[in-house]
This record gives sequence, structure tokens and C-alpha cells, in this order.
Amino acid sequence: MANGSLRRPIVPTGAVKDTPDTSELVLEDFLTFRLLILARALDRQAKRTYGESFGLSLVEWRILAKLGAVGSATVNRLASWMDYDKAQISRAVGMLVENGYLNRATNVSDTRSAFLTLTTEGQEFHHELMAFGRERQRVLLTLLSAEQRRSLYQIMSTLTDHLRKDDDKVRNIKDDQTTEILS
Repeated sequence: MANGSLRRPIVPTGAVKDTPDTSELVLEDFLTFRLLILARALDRQAKRTYGESFGLSLVEWRILAKLGAVGSATVNRLASWMDYDKAQISRAVGMLVENGYLNRATNVSDTRSAFLTLTTEGQEFHHELMAFGRERQRVLLTLLSAEQRRSLYQIMSTLTDHLRKDDDKVRNIKDDQTTEILS
């Protein structure tokens, strides 16, 4: 065991009282493992689809989609929103700028970063990409009933909200420890 301590999962307040028995679970039954397999399968399909149809990596497609929605952002902001490594976003942004889809404008309040926006060509490409992406989503979602779709989105929101709160708690603990060390 690394550094001799075991961090127990935080049980969320308001957790369902009907606690599942997980004592006999095997790896293939872990929620996290099943979600990972699903996410990787979806990513592989998306990489293949966007790569073959548009010559884009998955990260490039997501950057174009996000900038089309928000208008302008920095590399740091995109990395945070999309939960990607900043270096990975930077490399993809470089390709998108080189291909004429993005503009970079100096951030006057922080010259180390730049604001990114879609070029006119990038905006046109964004519309095409989003139409394609929406159709892909429609096809995937037809595999589920309306009730299953509602449940799936509700479940994903519940888990995401809990995990973000857990991330915040861990960050606060680390910040407190850093403050103690620096004091």
C-alpha cells in the first residue's frame, strides 16, 4: 500500500438507503470498469468517425464544438472544461490554428495565454461538425427508450456531481496541507 494510508470513499450525504451488496463483485461488474469500457468504445468510434469523415482528432473536434458554443476561451479554460491535459489541448489548438479554423488573440491581462475563437472557416466547419455529431447522437440514443434516456442522464448527473464534490474536498485538503507547510 502506497505511503501506508488508505483513503476511504466518501459516502455522499443523501445517499440511497438501499445500499447494494458489493462484497462479491468481480472487476467486470464494477461500475467504474463498465463505464470505462463504454467510454473507450465510444471514443474509438468517434475517433474513427471524425478522423475518416473530417480528418480531425477527437480533441480537435471537441475544441471546435466547445468554442462554437462559448465563442472564446483560453487553452487553460478548454482543458478545465473538457478535463484534458493542457499540453494535449495546446497541441490540438496548434493544428486547428495551422489549418485555419482558429484565431489566437493575445490576452492583455495575461500575456502568457491567448483567447481562441473560430475563424469564419472554423464557424462554417463547426456547423457541419455539429450537424454530423447530432446525427451520431440521435443514432446512439435510438438504442434506448425515452425512459432509459432520462434515467441515464439523471444517473450520470448524480454521479458526476458527487465526484466533483469529492474532487473539491480533496483539493481543499491539499490546499490546507500546503498552507500548513508554508506557515
